[in-house]
Amino acid sequence: MDKPTPTFDNLPDGKRQRVLDESLTEFAEHGYHQASINRIVGRLGIAKGSVFQYFGSKEGLFQHLFQSALDQIKAPLRAIRDADSPEDFGARLRRVFTTSAAFARSHPLIWRLYRRLIHQEDFPLRARLLAEVRAEALTFFRELVEAAQARGEVRPDLAPQAAAFVIEACLDRALAAQDQPLLDAGFGLAAPNDALRQARLDAIVDILRQGLLAAPRPPQGDMHAS
Repeated sequence: MDKPTPTFDNLPDGKRQRVLDESLTEFAEHGYHQASINRIVGRLGIAKGSVFQYFGSKEGLFQHLFQSALDQIKAPLRAIRDADSPEDFGARLRRVFTTSAAFARSHPLIWRLYRRLIHQEDFPLRARLLAEVRAEALTFFRELVEAAQARGEVRPDLAPQAAAFVIEACLDRALAAQDQPLLDAGFGLAAPNDALRQARLDAIVDILRQGLLAAPRPPQGDMHAS
């Protein structure tokens, strides 16, 4: 089942959100196979059959949770990419890194669920879901790079897909390092200090910018230009 049933959609907003919140907590803390529908309905105070009436199966519930989480993550990033503003490529890239890092810290259960999906091979639909996530991420950054090339901010000879791969890889490692000190390796992204974490994100973005920005053009009429 790709979508919940109309029965779930017609629930009051508060009840619908409680079902999602308790289910997210269960899957994030226990993984897919150890997650218990009995524990979820016990905390909600509803009949076990209600969950299956809403989502068809445990797999349907998990799939809906994961898609909802992705929608929350993508919305602010799309707004950055599509904004009609004077921000250049570097400023937009900085906002993408900062916004993504802040989201991961402020939504720890969503982030934990995503990391479990990456590292546990027995999740249902794992290959399909991860393929979709990676494809969307690469498309997002490719379009960001292509728009910057059109504005003359990024080298025209740069392969947008390759640039997107590098940017996405750097962001994924930076986000993982925030709550995994071994991946952080003392760099500072796992530090409790907000200013230090931001400085480290800025350093990564600066390196990407310096490698991607177009070379400055000499001023018109410069006597040395000829």
